[in-house]
Amino acid sequence: MSVSPGVGTINRKRWTALTIIVLLVLGAALAYQPAKDYYVKSKLDPQVELNNSIQKMAQVKSYRYILKSGFTVEGREEVISEVEGEKEQGNTHLKGEMVHTPVDIYYIDRTIYNYDSFSKKWLVIDSGTANSEELLISELNPLSNFRFKNISAVKKVGFEPVNGTECLVVSCQPSVESQLLESLWKDFVYQIWIDYKQQVIRKATLQAINKQNPTTRLSIAVEFYDIGQPIEIEPPDITKSAN
Repeated sequence: MSVSPGVGTINRKRWTALTIIVLLVLGAALAYQPAKDYYVKSKLDPQVELNNSIQKMAQVKSYRYILKSGFTVEGREEVISEVEGEKEQGNTHLKGEMVHTPVDIYYIDRTIYNYDSFSKKWLVIDSGTANSEELLISELNPLSNFRFKNISAVKKVGFEPVNGTECLVVSCQPSVESQLLESLWKDFVYQIWIDYKQQVIRKATLQAINKQNPTTRLSIAVEFYDIGQPIEIEPPDITKSAN
């Protein structure tokens, strides 16, 4: 008994049609996510995203950061600090270099532990007030740089990844709440990289002009990571030298 040639042809046509359908479905699925991402990004309002990220960061209990600050005087660059830090429930550990001097500082339960690299001993200072951290350098409290009285000239710059996370880049010109910054500097210009999915700040830079000498300009750059992750900060063993 012989099989009609037409049966094989029909089966081949069916398989061909099925293959085309599968490819079309896969193609549509692959195209859907980029199209969805484009739609989401096109709807982002830079003012709203900036406000949301600032509010979210103010509520975050723990994070790690890298901060670099400096200034230029008539085109000459001077480094103020290059530090790495971590914060947890108000406690802070900071290590790096400031004004070409090694620093290792803990701020825990209103007490400051400062390692003196000259005497090779820990200096312990009881700050005595609940708000003493606010009086300390911005390196110890980087979010103090993002407390604004008001924000103007908010613009969407574009999108750029920070450590693999795509961020909305926003520029703005705020008036700041920091007395330390406001007393010395003016004309603040910020650029902020916002993780718009998590609504947190991943990176930020600020520039400002000295009030007394317009040729002197301040620059601060900070990156945040391990945001909201478990971090434990314990007081140093003051009987031992720091590493």
